[in-house]
Amino acid sequence: MSVDSPRPISSRTPPAEVTYDHLIIPPHWRRPDESIPGGPNSLFPPVDAVAVPPAQPLTGPHPTGPHAGPMTGPLLVGTTARAFAKLDDMIRLSSEDRAVIDARRDEAERALRAIFPPRCALPLVGVATIGSAGRDTMIRPLDEVDIFAVFSAAGGAWKRFRWDSRDLLLCVRNAIGGDRVQTIGTRGQALRVVYDTPPDVHLVPAFDHPRAGYVMPDRVGGWLPTRPERHASWTEDLGPRVISAVRLLKAWNRVCGSHLRSFHIEALAGTVLAGRGLNTRQGLATVFRHMDEAGLAIADPADVGGDLSTYLRPDDLAALGQSTRVARSYSEKAVIAETDGRHEEAVALWAAIFGPEFPTFG
Repeated sequence: MSVDSPRPISSRTPPAEVTYDHLIIPPHWRRPDESIPGGPNSLFPPVDAVAVPPAQPLTGPHPTGPHAGPMTGPLLVGTTARAFAKLDDMIRLSSEDRAVIDARRDEAERALRAIFPPRCALPLVGVATIGSAGRDTMIRPLDEVDIFAVFSAAGGAWKRFRWDSRDLLLCVRNAIGGDRVQTIGTRGQALRVVYDTPPDVHLVPAFDHPRAGYVMPDRVGGWLPTRPERHASWTEDLGPRVISAVRLLKAWNRVCGSHLRSFHIEALAGTVLAGRGLNTRQGLATVFRHMDEAGLAIADPADVGGDLSTYLRPDDLAALGQSTRVARSYSEKAVIAETDGRHEEAVALWAAIFGPEFPTFG
């Protein structure tokens, strides 16, 4: 399908028509009334904005405790805080990983701006890194990057695709071309761009709308409202200790079979720990206790997606229930042991939760 030749639209109104007016848009995060299609938004700064300097190596106190330095030699630690600092260093994306993420985003933007220039029928507004890679909550290995490609709804573009969001996916896929572009999706829809070496790119096309924020395709031809910049802002406001706890919970989830989805973990930990002022170990114990007592149901922080736990199957819940009970018991004992100065015991208890990757006391 050519980008500049719109697909004919049937004169018959589909019974399941979805328009912006019919989207459920929470009033407290609607854009101002004076917003216009294609207008400025927080995801994409102006071209002449001051460039953000490259990330510098972290200095000063580590958010989870004393910084352990380069990962060389045996993983021997003398305190519980130092053990967690080392573990977070092991699972957190490196500067090289972040450089790869930036390169993937830049490649996507260059390609899409060439294919969808300002004067075409589907002009590109901007490209942004979203998901856990964009919120600094991703853990190694780096295997995929979520890239948000936003198109303007002005100039008839919305009228062209409003009846079936899958046409937008097809248009972008055909314009990119090649046999390495696959359509994927669970709750929403995206395009996977496969590279020879990781990470692959999950390209999420969406429309920029003055009231809804952004709308992205769903699995059946409709549209889902989304506000990734609100998720990013909410996560940043949690602070470094909570964000570190999120990464550690993702590592625990991987050890236990990866039953929980990434954003579900972020929302759960962030909601439970926001404003509590706990250190990382106390925070983890608090989340495990909440999971054991209150369960896994949690609302989308942007008030869009409802309960984020609905994807869990009975076998997932059974496996998680057992793992959570063990984690709660051991983590509560570990926090007490650390408070009493018994760091060797505390480190051993945490190692029973996180598995063989956890540093060793010594």
